[in-house]
Amino acid sequence: MRSQEWKAARRDVNVNVAFRQQAWRGGYSLLEILAVVAIVAIIATLAVGQFFSSADDAKRNACYINKGEIAVQAQLWFRNKGSWPAADLSDIGSNTAYFPAGVPACPVNGTDYTFDPNTQEIVGHAH
Repeated sequence: MRSQEWKAARRDVNVNVAFRQQAWRGGYSLLEILAVVAIVAIIATLAVGQFFSSADDAKRNACYINKGEIAVQAQLWFRNKGSWPAADLSDIGSNTAYFPAGVPACPVNGTDYTFDPNTQEIVGHAH
């Protein structure tokens, strides 16, 4: 019988030690919290950087699309009128048949597009 009492006592001691260890571990240490905050900050920095990078890429792509649209409308103007539009695109921009909302401005820097009648290309805007 003594061995059964000994086993029971030992079991009680193991339960008490385990209970004390769980009770002591009530929260997170300062080091664990700082590690989590550092990891979240790194992830947030990467995500924000990707967001702004993709926004800049979208603006550059929109500029290329605008240049292509202006070039196509200038060629249509030449076909219909027999002359190229003005360099500042004032004549084609005022005609709603070609640009109903007006000539678009560059989404990257907000400047107006200009047209070179000699090369039939949009001048500048090499982003």
